[in-house]
Amino acid sequence: MAVTTIPQNLVEKAWAKETWTAALNNIFFAKFMGTSPENIIQLNEQLTKQAGDSITFKLLMKLKGAGVTGDNTLEGNEEAMQYRDFTVSIDQIRNAVRIAGKMEEQKTSTNMRKDAKTALSNWLTEYIDGQFFTKLTASPTPDRVVYAGSNTAENTITETDIFNTDLIGKAKRIAMTDTNAKIRPVSVKGKKYYVMIIDPWQARDLRKDEKWLQAQQHANLRGEDNPIFTGALGIYEGVVIHENEQVPRTTTGATSTKVGHALFLGAQAGVLAAGTEPTWQEDDFDYHNQKGFAIGRIMGIAKAQYKFDGSTLSDFGCINVLTSSVDD
Repeated sequence: MAVTTIPQNLVEKAWAKETWTAALNNIFFAKFMGTSPENIIQLNEQLTKQAGDSITFKLLMKLKGAGVTGDNTLEGNEEAMQYRDFTVSIDQIRNAVRIAGKMEEQKTSTNMRKDAKTALSNWLTEYIDGQFFTKLTASPTPDRVVYAGSNTAENTITETDIFNTDLIGKAKRIAMTDTNAKIRPVSVKGKKYYVMIIDPWQARDLRKDEKWLQAQQHANLRGEDNPIFTGALGIYEGVVIHENEQVPRTTTGATSTKVGHALFLGAQAGVLAAGTEPTWQEDDFDYHNQKGFAIGRIMGIAKAQYKFDGSTLSDFGCINVLTSSVDD
């Protein structure tokens, strides 16, 4: 009798895709991700089709020229487009689970492969989001950081230097008016938006701000189908506010005050460089008594940066906003 079986490599590819898809459905930053440079997180999968250990992203600067008016000659007065480049290195990341043995499987009717997929996709979700928060909040350049109150350094922030709408406005003004490179907003149905991510304690303080409360009476996010609005706390002056518990909090303020590292983001704030498609591996151990499952991918995550005068580094699409984030 002829029996049809599915080749093991196809099984592994199917489970790799399912596990990666399950992770993407839960990754917080996935709602801001796409292959276009107009996305907040730009995804590049070039190295899935060719060899290499790094990807160079093009960062297109805004034109600054005045143009010409009337019948003045345009030919010969064209403005040169300015590009900066940013290179992201990739590396392999893997994790695995191993079942104790056949006797352990005998104790339950649970589908161990499905449980492995759930566990590994959850791990992958937290790993990728964690990497984005770590990279985007690490060592902000001096031109891309806002401190609450009258502070000019993180170590002077006190408990009273709380998050509020004034800080949203200040970050937006920096983004819009920077003389070296304005931070580009993302466009949704012809309107321009920035995104801001704050921690739960900063969100607590924001909800006490009367200007925020009044703005939300007139804001209407219902019916907005773009992912950047999904799960948002609200919107203030064109800035979509999100709350996430993985925003870093550090005891780096005055007298060890907890500091929240909020993120104000525009286009190409961060990048994800994919080197391979996700891989799923299954293996046997101890004379086929134990079964193991592994997920892996070669990729790199980074904050986009550029040198605006050839030597001075600047964060391209990200502003860090540092405030008090004290416990309840």
